Amino acid sequence: MPADLPPEVKGASVVLPIGKTTVTTAITDKVFCSLRTKDAAIAKERFTLAYGSLAKQLAALRTPPQVLTHKDIVALAGEVYRERADHFDADSRFVPGEVFRSQQEFEEAVQLILPTVVDQSDGEVALGEAIYRVTATLPKGPQVLAWNLGQDINYLGVSMTLDQALNDLFGRRADQLCAEKGLRVDTPTRRKLLHQIGEGYRLLTEKLKRNSAGDYSPDTNLARFPAFVAPVKAAPVSEGRHSVASIFERWKAEFADKRSASTIRRYGPSIASLHAFTKGRDVRLVTQDDIADWAKHRRDVDGIGAATVNGNDLVAAASIFSWSMTKDGGRIRTDNPVIGVKLELPKRQTLRDRTFRHDEIKTILLAARQVSSDPRYLRASASRRWAPWICAYSGARIQEVCWLSKRDIWNEGGIWVMRFPQTKDGYARTVPVHHELEREGLIRFVQAAPDGYLFVGDVEQKVGASRSAPELRAAELASWIKKKADLEDGVSPNHSWRHTFITRAEGLISKRFSSAITGHNKRKDASDGYFAPDIAQLKIEIEKFPVFALQ
Repeated sequence: MPADLPPEVKGASVVLPIGKTTVTTAITDKVFCSLRTKDAAIAKERFTLAYGSLAKQLAALRTPPQVLTHKDIVALAGEVYRERADHFDADSRFVPGEVFRSQQEFEEAVQLILPTVVDQSDGEVALGEAIYRVTATLPKGPQVLAWNLGQDINYLGVSMTLDQALNDLFGRRADQLCAEKGLRVDTPTRRKLLHQIGEGYRLLTEKLKRNSAGDYSPDTNLARFPAFVAPVKAAPVSEGRHSVASIFERWKAEFADKRSASTIRRYGPSIASLHAFTKGRDVRLVTQDDIADWAKHRRDVDGIGAATVNGNDLVAAASIFSWSMTKDGGRIRTDNPVIGVKLELPKRQTLRDRTFRHDEIKTILLAARQVSSDPRYLRASASRRWAPWICAYSGARIQEVCWLSKRDIWNEGGIWVMRFPQTKDGYARTVPVHHELEREGLIRFVQAAPDGYLFVGDVEQKVGASRSAPELRAAELASWIKKKADLEDGVSPNHSWRHTFITRAEGLISKRFSSAITGHNKRKDASDGYFAPDIAQLKIEIEKFPVFALQ
């Protein structure tokens, strides 16, 4: 639990959606709740929804209790009415006659009580018998009796206040409803809501009576309940205005040396789109519904694929909002409205795997072998000649290769090695040069190359450029390879070398050594963190990788 929650929040209840049900649990230093499944995918989905609901409720608990208008209260009660009416309409087990048998007995007993309550001169015997019949007929009989009478009761040992009765009968659903809406209401508002939910149940009883007689004419009760629109909490003027764009500028300054330039550049268009969509509103007023509508706008209006919206737009927004919740971010938000928002992906048909086929490998490597050095663009032509070959025999990412400089390839104890200084995870790694690269002439090329980068730097980088030179070179290589090889959709001109290397290494090189060579640092168990093979060990393993047949 966040440390900045008000002290009075401890012990309060929160209602979490878990699958098709809800679970009420109390706030302590943590919130414990079973996701009620052993399926990891289902658990992840349920956690996301439950966590999003929890964040919304915690945000409400941080704010002063709200006072709702009478219209808002009736609208909330209407949601309960519609929910229960739909439930009975869709329930094939609903048998009107059985449901109303006990109800009729209850009403008969109440009719005996009503005049006695008004005028007790008729004697307490009849009153006692009636109360006994009522309290014994239904579960929570005393509560139902006080609710039906609309007043406190205290007759012959049966005592129940109207407020307690309403709370026992409808309190849990009222609290759950407020939690769903992210509301924290004051005590008078909650009491009024309980009364209105009770009135809704009276109307529902009349509807079910009509249905039991075969009358399913349009439900006129629905028209009396307005649609609920959550009241907007205005941001405190004293705290200033914080748009999505302004928060992003602060985020960029904070993470300039902690995130890659490509990540910051990739986030830019997403945040600019969200800022425009929300019309520059204060981030504290941006709701989960706003984020969901924006995601659909990106897909339906901007034409961005759903997978890209999920994997880039929503990730960018989530990062910015998460930071705004931290101390460094100014604690501007108390929740992250992006949590729980995700577009459904269209069913994807994969026509082939991502590894290169033999003819594609042969075409690309032979095309690279035939590249001649261009005096005007020495490094660009060298990248076409050597980048595909290095990727093929190391499984390295294309940008890792494009960052190589002359000093990154050297002989260590008789073993030629390559050091990849710029990697996706930020951990530089050193791997031995496969003997086929030596035979192909890579070492002779490096020894003859000028100092500095091997594959970028022919043209000076423009000041303020949003993409690095290795990024641009990787894109240029992809375009060149596409012209040389007829690749199907789903096959990456550069990254498929990584898939190919890992696939061909399977069974020949152990998983741990293969991961050390390719820079896959996902840990299966604690011992993976202690595994650090030396160059000699890696050389033995990489030489097990088979040579590509180009004849």
